[in-house]
Amino acid sequence: MSVRKIKEGETRRMNDRKEKNNSQGVTLSRKMLIAAIAVVLLLIAGGVAVGINWNHWFGEETPKTEEQKEAFQPDLDPDAENWTGEKIPDKSEEEAAGIKIPGYPSITIPADQQKVAVSLLNPEGNPCYFTFELVLKDTDETLYTSKLVAPGQAISNITLSKSLPVGEYPATLRITTASLEDGSAMNGANVETVLMVQ
Repeated sequence: MSVRKIKEGETRRMNDRKEKNNSQGVTLSRKMLIAAIAVVLLLIAGGVAVGINWNHWFGEETPKTEEQKEAFQPDLDPDAENWTGEKIPDKSEEEAAGIKIPGYPSITIPADQQKVAVSLLNPEGNPCYFTFELVLKDTDETLYTSKLVAPGQAISNITLSKSLPVGEYPATLRITTASLEDGSAMNGANVETVLMVQ
């Protein structure tokens, strides 16, 4: 047999294989088909999840509707009254735009009494309600917790969870805030103080 016939035969076989492959297309096994479908479904589910949560993760907070704002009913402290005492001095315009927090370097109360006179003030003009929590620093024991106090009001008499004997007690007055509009939390403060029990 000549070299030429051998080359023609090989060329014919190669062409036959190409035609056979072209006519059949790509064939996938059943396992590969199921795996491909699973991958496509996972990609679709992931895309849907990202689409649903996109604004929550990366967007701005959805503004509350008027109905949601009106639904907020503050639980006001029944002992809060309009403040008639000394006003907190006005600061610069920049400081006045924020929340005014009164200072309490010390609080003097009588010994061995639970009902005591203490002025806990939410200064007039604040954009939020205050809640006061008086906590002993050494034991982290809460002596008093108020309900919401509106701006321009103060609680003048409180009932402690227990009476204290004579002494000085480091304490923290935790002030938490709630927006006047919808009750959402704003910046609060932990005011360091000393309970002077006499």
